[in-house]
Amino acid sequence: MKSAVVFGAGNIGRGFMGQLFWEIGYGIVFVDVNERLVGILNERKAYTLRILDAETRKEKDVVIDGIRAFDPKNRNAVEEAVLSAAVICTAVGVENLQPVAGLLAEGVEARRRDGAPPVDVYLCENSLHASEILKTAVFDRLKAETKRWAEENVGFIQTAVMRIVPQTSEKSSTDPLLVVSDAYHRLPFDNRARRAPQPPIEGLRPVEDFKAEMTKKLYTYNLAHAALGYLGGLKGYRYIHESFDDGEIVSRVEDALSESMSALIARYPENFEDGEEEFIVRDIKLRFSNPLIKDTVKRITRDPIRKLGPDERLIGSATLCLSCGIEPEGISLVCAAALLYGDPEDPAAAKLKRLLEEKGVGETLRAVSKLDPGGWLVRRIETHYRLLKDA
Repeated sequence: MKSAVVFGAGNIGRGFMGQLFWEIGYGIVFVDVNERLVGILNERKAYTLRILDAETRKEKDVVIDGIRAFDPKNRNAVEEAVLSAAVICTAVGVENLQPVAGLLAEGVEARRRDGAPPVDVYLCENSLHASEILKTAVFDRLKAETKRWAEENVGFIQTAVMRIVPQTSEKSSTDPLLVVSDAYHRLPFDNRARRAPQPPIEGLRPVEDFKAEMTKKLYTYNLAHAALGYLGGLKGYRYIHESFDDGEIVSRVEDALSESMSALIARYPENFEDGEEEFIVRDIKLRFSNPLIKDTVKRITRDPIRKLGPDERLIGSATLCLSCGIEPEGISLVCAAALLYGDPEDPAAAKLKRLLEEKGVGETLRAVSKLDPGGWLVRRIETHYRLLKDA
């Protein structure tokens, strides 16, 4: 039986990649620092994935079996797993890629010594640069001859994960292995980085210009999610789907999405298939409004400083619009909502609040978003900020 090594047995590792590999009959080896989780996975050799289908509004439990798990401290076992793997993936968070790099480097050295076939590492990390970070960290640990071999035989492939796998209290109160997700099954990946044959996974979608693909995801799905979260948060909603019952919020989200989509099509026309614009809008409305998911405003709105970064979903989409001759009126309103809404339990939101109190909107956006305080975008955000604050 072919095997897949999954670094990270958390929400995306178990809630998405585990299912994809299980569906094609691969044995799955999880590597995770959570010793309790590793112990239970080895004891049961299976876990339950609860799929909350947006189309049918029904739940379905799937038992993912054929599981093994290792703690990273068990380096020999991890090296052997990497040596024999048909495919590898990471779902650990960009900040945790350095420890993974050390384990992967040992496995890559072993693959070269044994003359193993090419293998690809699919990175399920929410960062455009994750594959570069991991590849550099792995190659820094390799012998010179292994580096030359790895260039041809080990691919570091960025993916665009759009499945929703929310945090739920149900997981901790019942089965510690239960993971809940929606049913989204498409996984675009950077085809130019591939070194091994593509696994026969339904929904695995090769993309030639992956930077454009990630930008498209960030400025559509992530933008819409942020808009629903920040605008809904200002009205006291707890869950994202509640925003879809509010006509005013839906209209504002549609405005922002329309502006961003127009700019994306103008900038990357070759990256939109026929009918894809309509598919994205329909998919966002269908999945984000799914009441079964219970995706929280708190999760979507956390770390507003990062989400207001110069290339991020809010400011990045707005500046793309301006570069294409489109005035991002709707997006600037969402940016204002992001400045105004603050979760008191979120350290980044608290820091943003202090900046606004000390510096005002213009200077805060200069510091956080690298914007000119006198520019059109900052002026529009300031106007919306005042209107929302006084509402």
